[in-house]
Amino acid sequence: MPALKRTTPTKTPKKRPKHAGRSRMWLSAAGRRKLVWSLFLMVFAVLGLGGGWFFTLGDGANVISASLEKSRRTGLDFSAQMGLRVTHVLVIGRNRVPRAKITRVLGAKQGSAILGFDPHGAKLRLEKLSWIRAATVERRLPDTLYVRLAERVPLALWQRGGRLALIDREGVVIDRNRLGAWRHLPMVVGKDAPKHAEAMIEIMRAHPKLMDATHAMIRVSKRRWDLKFNNGVIARLPEKNAARAVLKLARLVTAERILDRDIVMIDLRLADRLVVRTSPKAKSLKKKRHAHRGPSKDT
Repeated sequence: MPALKRTTPTKTPKKRPKHAGRSRMWLSAAGRRKLVWSLFLMVFAVLGLGGGWFFTLGDGANVISASLEKSRRTGLDFSAQMGLRVTHVLVIGRNRVPRAKITRVLGAKQGSAILGFDPHGAKLRLEKLSWIRAATVERRLPDTLYVRLAERVPLALWQRGGRLALIDREGVVIDRNRLGAWRHLPMVVGKDAPKHAEAMIEIMRAHPKLMDATHAMIRVSKRRWDLKFNNGVIARLPEKNAARAVLKLARLVTAERILDRDIVMIDLRLADRLVVRTSPKAKSLKKKRHAHRGPSKDT
């Protein structure tokens, strides 16, 4: 009887899933190498490397630096192709500054690599605009630039040397042109008036009727204020306790209608007295009345 041969049972090969191996085979070996190098160059771009390291290493320094800059640009271009590009610019808090001006100052072109955009540099440029007090600039990957603005709030018109300027509460000049829309604001006069204007205006705003009658607040000798009213009368305020003097003046305006009298100056610099100077016309009329009456006679 012939000997039986031992045979190894054949295994039926398992059918591989339809998508098996795709995670490793979607790029060729050359493609994977390109991806690795591109990611390396993207890191180069993010860190801001690629310039200035080799300027002291010898004659080939400029060549190396140029090569690194080219590599940086290549990395940025690749990152943009992968979707890391500027598509949206979100601006919050913009009111007075034209949007086109904001876009121009940001300097980010539509479709450019977002990793190549410098948020800090853009923030500094925005804060140089006269209307902008503070700015926040962020890259929100993959495609959005986020900008938050804090604009300056106009406080008063500042007159110096016959020229007007719009200032904010910090005394910063916002604009020197196109001031027609701000004629309703209080006017301050004097070299150092802007940095003291907010405190004085707050005192005056507590007395609306007096504020409405005021043409300008004039800073005198860097120490105190004069008030010039719409009818030309000047009120001299003290260096200290200006709020108390303004309260006293407001009561005189309301109760005594002092601004309706024929006067040119009200001096409130002394706490215990009030000095009023009448106009030359009023003085002349007073003299005439006195002369018409004649000298008094004893009876």
